[in-house]
Amino acid sequence: MTRCIIHVGMHKTGSTSIQWSLDGFSDERFLYARLDIPNHSLAMVSLFSPHPEHHRLNRADRPDAAALAEYVADMRGRLERSVAEAGKRTLIVSGEDIGVLPPEGLARIRDWFRARFDELTVVSYVRPPAGFMASGFQQRVKSGVARQIRPDREYRNYRKFFGALDDVFGRENVHLWKFDPAAFPEGCAVRDFCSRLDIALPARRIVRLNESLTRQAVALLYNYGRIGSKLGFTAMRAPEGHKLGMLLAKAGGEKFRFSPDIVAPVLARNRADIEWMEARLGQSLDEHLGEHRPGDVRESKDLLTPDAEVARRLRSLLGRAAPEGIRGETPGEMAKLMHALRRKHASRGEILETSGPPRVQWRMTDLIDDLYQANPGLLDDLPEDKVIALIQHLFRHISKALGESRDGTVSYPGLGIFRIAQVSRMVDGRKVSHARITFHRIGGRAKPKSVTDD
Repeated sequence: MTRCIIHVGMHKTGSTSIQWSLDGFSDERFLYARLDIPNHSLAMVSLFSPHPEHHRLNRADRPDAAALAEYVADMRGRLERSVAEAGKRTLIVSGEDIGVLPPEGLARIRDWFRARFDELTVVSYVRPPAGFMASGFQQRVKSGVARQIRPDREYRNYRKFFGALDDVFGRENVHLWKFDPAAFPEGCAVRDFCSRLDIALPARRIVRLNESLTRQAVALLYNYGRIGSKLGFTAMRAPEGHKLGMLLAKAGGEKFRFSPDIVAPVLARNRADIEWMEARLGQSLDEHLGEHRPGDVRESKDLLTPDAEVARRLRSLLGRAAPEGIRGETPGEMAKLMHALRRKHASRGEILETSGPPRVQWRMTDLIDDLYQANPGLLDDLPEDKVIALIQHLFRHISKALGESRDGTVSYPGLGIFRIAQVSRMVDGRKVSHARITFHRIGGRAKPKSVTDD
């Protein structure tokens, strides 16, 4: 009997850690599908959505029909090869955006996979609503699009999302689990996921990615997103916001939480939907929010009021790059400090002028400086010449591994994955072949960085 498991999220339930931990995994019982990146969302949406051109990443990266058609053809071929490679083993596909496809798209997935597998199972975690709303807001802050404190905008209708899965795949084929890290083995979503499916994933493969921001980091990014443009600063995309959030987390802070005062009305309005989900799940989604606590966020001013200690930490992160005379005493000054931090970490490499897309050249001294700043104490026992030698040896190793792999992948758990493909083009009437190497970094989908080896 052949079997396929499709993991559909939901969002903000450790999916990124699960996907990067399983990327490239294969044993005698399971195979993780080998598509373009560990998160299969874009590939699956592009293959099965009635309107793949509407996906935000396709709009950004493949605005013309020819480029989208090429990508779809590539993903179809990769998926077919994964099915063939799985053979009698269980194939695993994972992507949070799969679950938000319209019923027509879900039906296409059902029909395609049932034509190839004897058994098709859909699995998903269910996150309680208050935690999901807080996490969704943080994501909007990192994307630079949060302008108001509106937890109702972050609420996910359970019945609409999971009811559609039940209707299309059959309730008996949709397995739902409560997202409760306190009850997970070692608090790890990856371990919980694998234990539920009986996947013998080696501990060394587990990648744990914590994308939560501290309350202080949320406040700084929210303030910068709201007023930065008024000060002449350009908009910030999600990967940059995520990077800044992780930098700010090093300065410490408390967990971000919406006040129960503004969450409770949202829960009350959606009581029937929550009760439907609890009945479907067989467990309570109550989060025991209690009363308002100091630091809980009720309104925008809770995140916009300057905090002297946060300003001090921010200036400490900036070091000599801190703008003179800017103490962080007003929201505008806090935004200027944030912009200085953004510039500091956006300009670590030297941008080279070219006729094509911009290239960045990193100086070894800048790279070492970043390592020291990002991991204080990590390299204290090594003199600088040894650090340089270590870095040079690492890159020589990567280069050698890529050179020896004509087609396929070279994966570095915790870092990312290189994909190598031989491509050809006609130049002056003759066929010229070269290797196209694409790197997909860990921690969400960034636009791939490609290197061509001629």
